[in-house]
Amino acid sequence: MEYITIERSVFDAMVATLAECRSILGKAIRRLSGNERQEWIDNISAQSILRRSQRGMTLLRMEGKIGYSIIEGKVYYPAGEIGRLLYNCKVDYE
Repeated sequence: MEYITIERSVFDAMVATLAECRSILGKAIRRLSGNERQEWIDNISAQSILRRSQRGMTLLRMEGKIGYSIIEGKVYYPAGEIGRLLYNCKVDYE
């Protein structure tokens, strides 16, 4: 068996670099596989956040202004879509 001797500081730097590579690789895999957890908001909560009626939410969906999914008859919106809509429709009161 062969042994290789290195300084402790070199070993620590190698371990830190490997940990960083592992972290970056994990993020890339999650992003490419689409398995990042996404929060979903139900229709009633979205109505109160956006201050829209049920009909107003239906119009947003029909006009393609907001992404949504229907699961077992209930409408859910990705939190990112709610945030995007709020950001795009913001009004400056200055």
